[in-house]
Amino acid sequence: MLRGATEYAPSTFEERGAAVAFTTPLLSQTRVRRGERSKLEVLIPSLSQGAGIYVVAWKAVPEMVTMTMHDRYLHELIVNEESCSPHEIRRATLKAARRGLAGPQAAQAARRALDEDEEQGTLTHYLLILAILKAVGLESPDMLKAGIGTEEGQRLTRQLMTRAAGSLRLDATVLYARLAEIADVASPVGLAQSPRPGRLLRCLSDLKIFKKGMEDWAEAVPSDTSPVALFCAEVAQHTIGIGETVVRDFQRRIEAIGPLMRDWDNEMLRIRDHATRLAWLLDGWSHITGAWDVAQSEDSHQQAATINDLFRILPLLPRQESSRDLIGDAKRVSSSSQRRSVRALEDWRTGAMDLEAIRRIEALKARSP
Repeated sequence: MLRGATEYAPSTFEERGAAVAFTTPLLSQTRVRRGERSKLEVLIPSLSQGAGIYVVAWKAVPEMVTMTMHDRYLHELIVNEESCSPHEIRRATLKAARRGLAGPQAAQAARRALDEDEEQGTLTHYLLILAILKAVGLESPDMLKAGIGTEEGQRLTRQLMTRAAGSLRLDATVLYARLAEIADVASPVGLAQSPRPGRLLRCLSDLKIFKKGMEDWAEAVPSDTSPVALFCAEVAQHTIGIGETVVRDFQRRIEAIGPLMRDWDNEMLRIRDHATRLAWLLDGWSHITGAWDVAQSEDSHQQAATINDLFRILPLLPRQESSRDLIGDAKRVSSSSQRRSVRALEDWRTGAMDLEAIRRIEALKARSP
């Protein structure tokens, strides 16, 4: 049931919830979390001019909003997930998009994203094998020349990895399993020595471009929306600062692969925690940076509308992650700019599908998730 508007200042990422790429305009990028007794809750901001957020039991959402077929299917997938972390939500989102329910271009983008995930995992695993061999002094020009994907390369790799396991006082199967586990955790981020950054590092780079874009826009287009743009830039900068710190320690620990193997349980726990924290930290930003990128081809009036829309779904940092009172700052910015949420309200009050808004959301989904 609807639990009413609250002053939304989450303490943790889990309390903030994970952003979901729904295509129904009112639900787009709303956050989902497990509430009391592990029941699914949807957090819907800005249903009215007032501050706050509505906490809605999922079963009540169809009574409030006319949902697209894509969103109904995505909801069923999320319900069946054991948790509502960004990883599980992304997996469900790609599965729904791959079925073509958000259009053929979104389906192609989902398949492309899944292929890229697999390629990144393979690359990361290969780089980790090279790193462990280097750490024990077993670098092999012959293996590199043959290539790990060839039969000869695989034979040489097995020989060298068996010797490496002996040097580390590990069984070879344990060493392989540990490298696979590191690759699984590290591939979304990317290794420091990787020629291609993982998707989370790409998101962090896009966020830097977005932050600069907001600052430039506020200076070039003075208006009531300028304080909103500057606030978006400030939240982005806070996120970037924390993200860069997490990435540095994450990559440093993996680079020290010898000590990592010797203190496996403790070090792997920290590495996994860093990867999880980074995923939560950047959750929801790819939609925002993508929407602003699309808005570059539009006029300043539409760009201002886009900034106000993005302000509504801005991933504010939980209290445990920031010393700044970003929630209070958001309220002041919203009040001073007299921001309105007319487009979202029109769809909610009439129950009619805002087809143009759905088209714009599906166009964003056609970009690689």
